[in-house]
Amino acid sequence: MEGSPLRALAQLELRRLRLSLILKRFNPSQPRVPAGNPGGGRWTDGGDGEGSSRIEFVSNRPRQGGGTRVIRGRAYETTPAQEVRLDVSAARARALVQEVQRHDPNWRPTPIIYEGVEGAILANEAAAMQAAARLRELRRPEPVRGPMEEILMPNGQHVGTRYRSADDTTRTVTSSEFNSLLETLTPASQIVQSPSGYRGLWYRRPDGSIFGVRRSEENGITIDVIQNNHPILRSGYKVHQQ
Repeated sequence: MEGSPLRALAQLELRRLRLSLILKRFNPSQPRVPAGNPGGGRWTDGGDGEGSSRIEFVSNRPRQGGGTRVIRGRAYETTPAQEVRLDVSAARARALVQEVQRHDPNWRPTPIIYEGVEGAILANEAAAMQAAARLRELRRPEPVRGPMEEILMPNGQHVGTRYRSADDTTRTVTSSEFNSLLETLTPASQIVQSPSGYRGLWYRRPDGSIFGVRRSEENGITIDVIQNNHPILRSGYKVHQQ
C-alpha cells in the first residue's frame, strides 16, 4: 500500500483532521497584524520578528527534479508527492489570500509554528483554509477561472515556449509563469485518485476537467492535462517549468 493512491487519500484526510484541530483556535474576525509591520502575516516559528512583511508560503522549488527542498534554511529530502503537495498548497494559499485582500486589503492569515516538509504543507493549507473562511464571511467565491484552455491557451495562444524536439503540446514556462498557472488552476480543485505509477497527484477542477502535477526526472515539476474536452488541450498536453 505504501505510496499508493489510497494511502495518499488517507493521508489527506488525516491532514484535514489535523488542520481542523489547529484552526479551532482560529477566529477569522480577530485583529490582524497590519500590513507593513515587521513580520506581518509571515509564516514563522515565533522568533525575533525581523522577517519581511510580505506574506510568504513555502515552496522553494529547485529548477531541476531534485528531490530536496530548502525549508527555513535546512535541506529536506522529499518524495515526488510531497513536492507536488508543497507547490500546490503554496499556490492555492497565495491565490486565496490575494483574493481576500482584493476585498479586505489589511487581512492576513494567522501564522502557525511549523517544521519540515509536512509542517510547511500544513502551514500552507492552514493559510488557505483561513482565507477560504474569510471569503465565506465576505460572501465571495473562490477565484475559479474558466476552462483549462483559457488558462493554458489564453486567446488561443499556447503558454511558454516550444523547445526544438517538442511539439506544440509540450510547453516550457519560467518559474514565475509556472507559479501563476498553479495559482489559477488550483482554487476549488479536489484531489482525485491517480495511477500508482504517476509521480505526483491528480486534481479535478469544478468544471470536471482533471490536471496532474508531478516531478519529471528530466524536466522537473510538470503540469499534465489529464482530462479536458478540447481538440488541442487534451490528455497528453504538458507544461514544464524552465
